Amino acid sequence: MRIILRLLVALVLGQFAAAGPVAALPPDEARHLLTRAGFGAEAAQAAALAPLGREAAVDRVLAATRTTPSVPSPAFLSGTWPNYRDMYALPQEQRDLFNQARRAELQELKTWWLVEMIATPAPLTERMTLFWHNHFVSAFEATGQNVHRMWNQNDLFRRESTGNFATLLRAILADPVMLRYLDASTNRKGRPNENLARELLELFTLGEGHYAETDIKEIARALTGLGVDRETHWDFRFYPSQHDTGPKTFLGKTGQDAADVVRVLLEHPRTAQYIAEKLWREFVSPQPDPAEVARIAAVLRGATYDLKPALRALFLSDAFWDRRNRGSLIKAPVVLIAGLHRELGLPLVDPGALAVHARRLGQDLFEPPNVKGWPGGETWITPASLVARNDVLGRLLDNRGLVAAPLPTGTEGLAIRVAGEAWQGPPRMRVTINDGTLLAERDIDFAVDTSRFGRIPDRNEWAWRVLRLPVDQPVKRVVIQFVNDGAAPPPRDGGPRGDRNLFIDWIEVAGRVYPATRATQRLNNPVCRPTRSGDLHCNGDLTFDLASLDGTADGAADANAGSMAGMMGSGMAMGGGPGRPALPPRKVNADAAAWIATLPGAWQRRDDRWRALMPIAPVSAAAATDDEAGLRALILDPAYQLM
Repeated sequence: MRIILRLLVALVLGQFAAAGPVAALPPDEARHLLTRAGFGAEAAQAAALAPLGREAAVDRVLAATRTTPSVPSPAFLSGTWPNYRDMYALPQEQRDLFNQARRAELQELKTWWLVEMIATPAPLTERMTLFWHNHFVSAFEATGQNVHRMWNQNDLFRRESTGNFATLLRAILADPVMLRYLDASTNRKGRPNENLARELLELFTLGEGHYAETDIKEIARALTGLGVDRETHWDFRFYPSQHDTGPKTFLGKTGQDAADVVRVLLEHPRTAQYIAEKLWREFVSPQPDPAEVARIAAVLRGATYDLKPALRALFLSDAFWDRRNRGSLIKAPVVLIAGLHRELGLPLVDPGALAVHARRLGQDLFEPPNVKGWPGGETWITPASLVARNDVLGRLLDNRGLVAAPLPTGTEGLAIRVAGEAWQGPPRMRVTINDGTLLAERDIDFAVDTSRFGRIPDRNEWAWRVLRLPVDQPVKRVVIQFVNDGAAPPPRDGGPRGDRNLFIDWIEVAGRVYPATRATQRLNNPVCRPTRSGDLHCNGDLTFDLASLDGTADGAADANAGSMAGMMGSGMAMGGGPGRPALPPRKVNADAAAWIATLPGAWQRRDDRWRALMPIAPVSAAAATDDEAGLRALILDPAYQLM
C-alpha cells in the first residue's frame, strides 16, 4: 500500500514538473515587446514584465490601453471656436492672419501629440492611434484650416485604437476631415465622385486587386449624400436630396447606402486579412506569413472585428518572438523621437521642437505626403536622412545638460529659446536684467552657417535651443541684445551674401512664458526694416517688461505654452494656465550614469548596454572608457534605428 501511495505521489509531482512553472521573460524579450508595442522600453516597465511569461506580459500590455489621452489637450480646444464658416468671406489680409493663427494651433496640436507619446502610460494606445492615422489617411489641408476637426479625428483614432474596427470604419465615413479630403461633398446623385469609394476599397479594407472598377462606381453611388455642413463648422451631414436611391450591386452583393457598404465590406473575408497584413507589417516583419495572417484574420472576424483578440494573437505568435525578425523594422521618425525620450528618460526641454524634428525626418503629423500616407520601411533611411536622424538624436541628448544641475536655493531660472544664422562666425547674445545687470554674454555656437547651407526661410526649421541661466534676484525686466551683426559686403568671389542673425522665440521666468512677439524690439541699424519681434536681423535689442506683460491678457503665454519650468524638469504641464492638471512626474536622467543605474544588472556592464536599446548587436564598436561617450556612440549607431 505504501509503495502504491509513493507511486501516486510521484506521478502527480511528475505531471506538475512536466507542466513546469511559467518561464519568466528574459530582459531582451521584455524590451522587444515594449519596443514593438510602444515607443521604446523603459527600464522600470521592463522590470515589471520580467517575472511574467509571454502570455501574461502581452495581456498586461493590452490591459493598459486607454481611450483618452493622459496629457491635457491644448487650451485652444476648450475655447470658443474661430469663425471657420465665414473665413472665405474675409478680406485677404484678415484671411492670411486667420490662417496663420490656425497653423500655429496645428503646430501646438502636433507638439501635444508627441508629448503624449512620450508621457503616456499606455504606449500601445498611441502606437495604434498613429497606425490608424496612417491607415485612414487624411490631412490638415482638407479641413479648411479647421484644427478642431483634425483633433476630433485624432480623438476618434484614440478611442478605437484597440477597440473595434467595424466601429472605426463606420465612423470614418461620417468624419468631416475624411469626407472633405476625399471630395465627398462633390459626390452627388447623377454626378458621383469616386475618390472616397476608391480609397475605401484600395487603402481601407480590401487592398489592390480585390475589386473591380464597377465596384468602385457602384459604391460611389451608394455613398452619395454624405457631406459636411459649413453652417455648423463642418459637422457631418447627410443630404437626402443628393443621395442616389437606385439599387446598387457591388462585390457580388446588393446594397443601398453607406451602412450597406460597410456591412458588405465587413462580411468580405479579404477585409480582415488586409488589416491582419498591415498589423503584421507594423509589429512583426515587412513580409507577412500567409498562414499566420490567415489565422489572425480568423481571430479578428471571430471577434466581430474587436482588435484586442487579434493583437493578442499577433503578439503571441512565434514569429513575433523569433530572433530572426529582430531588427527587421525601421523606426518611423516619431517612434524614434518618442522612444529616445522614454528609453533614456530625456527631459522635455523644448516640446515645440519635437514636431519640427519629426518633420525634418520626413514625418509631419497631420500632414502626410499623399492619400497613401507614409510608406515607411526602408524609405525612412537614406544617406541624407541618416545624417539628419543622428543630428536630431544628438540635439535631444544635449538637452540633458540644461537640467543636469538644480538651481541654487533662492534663485530663479531664466530660460531663453533662441536660434541663429551664422556667417563668418556665430551671432552673439548679451542678456541683462532689471537695471542693466549683466547676466550672460555668449556666442550662439549652434547657429546655422549660412555660408555653407544657405538661408533657412522657415523659422520652424531653425536650430532652436533653450538656454537656461541662473538668476540671484527677482526678475522684473529682461533685455536681450544682438551685438555683432556682420553687415558685411558681398563675398569677393561673387557667391551668395551671408550675414549673422539672432532669433528669440520666448523667455521663461518663474514658470511663466513670455513670447517675443509681445516684447518691444529696437533695431540700431537704420537700414534694417522692422520685422517680427524676436527676429533680430541687425544689431538691436528685445525688451521684456514683465510687470507690463503680466498685466495684459495675452502677455504671458502660459495658456498656450504651459509651464516650461515643469516640462524642463521631471514634471510636465501641457496646456498650461491656472487649474490645468499636471502629469505625474517623469523620471529624468541627467547623464549616462543615471540611465545605467536603471538597467538590469546584467546590462550595466559596458559591453552589454546595447541590449537595453537595440534588437541586434551594434554595427560599430561602441566600447568606450567614458560612459557618456559610450552611450552617445550607441544612440548614433545605425542599429539604434531598428526595432
